[in-house]
Amino acid sequence: MFSTTAFRTTRTLATRQYSSAAISRLTVIGGGQMGSGIAQVAATSKHDVTLVDVNQEALDRGKGYISKSLKRVAKKKFADDAKAQGEFVEQIMSRIRTTTNPTEGVAQADLVVEAIVENIKVKQDLFASLAKAAPEG
Repeated sequence: MFSTTAFRTTRTLATRQYSSAAISRLTVIGGGQMGSGIAQVAATSKHDVTLVDVNQEALDRGKGYISKSLKRVAKKKFADDAKAQGEFVEQIMSRIRTTTNPTEGVAQADLVVEAIVENIKVKQDLFASLAKAAPEG
């Protein structure tokens, strides 16, 4: 069951002045299919992205998902230009950095997106630790 306290806190934050603040740095916690997809869309939209996961293997797998997906997009977008395809993928991938340290990952974030395992206790523990490390707002 979802905590009503967490809901009230989230709702309060959404109505504050921060809800209209510009977002240039996004942190995605969780590099699985959902998290890597969010990271890809954000990086494609010219945001600087930090992808956070529990170990380097998971991060490498997430970046692999993103790279493979971007290559498919580039192939369609630049069908007859292999150089443009490579530059497209490289440019977007250059906006994505990775870390296994969630505290470091959120330190400069304008927005933090959680995409981890569906376990309420794990999520609560994560939010508690990130609340201390993330910038106000």
